[in-house]
Amino acid sequence: MTQVAESLSLIFERHPDIASKFRPKNQHLRTAYINVLLSLIKTLCQPTQELSKDDLNDAYASLAYLTNAGLNLDWLEEKLEEMSEKKDKQKAGEERMKEIEEELKDLKQKFSNLEAELEKEKADVSVARAPLSFDDVV
Repeated sequence: MTQVAESLSLIFERHPDIASKFRPKNQHLRTAYINVLLSLIKTLCQPTQELSKDDLNDAYASLAYLTNAGLNLDWLEEKLEEMSEKKDKQKAGEERMKEIEEELKDLKQKFSNLEAELEKEKADVSVARAPLSFDDVV
């Protein structure tokens, strides 16, 4: 069995009502719809960092196209919404990471400046603590 046939078999096994209203008579059209479905699923299997907002918009358009053809894809719509939410969380997380990195960079610089200031104060205090020698007094 080919990879496509195995994929389709698994899809129809898990979602037996997927094609209950899907009735295109033309074999080429049926094949085209199935190819769009498999392409959509393949898109959703990509890591979020590889998907753009345009990719997600195209996925929603493909889903609408397939749904209008009579395929019952409620389960796939849920997955697409999950992926869209994950993409939003990823973007927000990346922005927050950049903010934290900048804040950390500033804090590291302040820390470095304070360490230098502390070392200078230690040196000044050490000098101030040193007793005067006889030569210093006389």
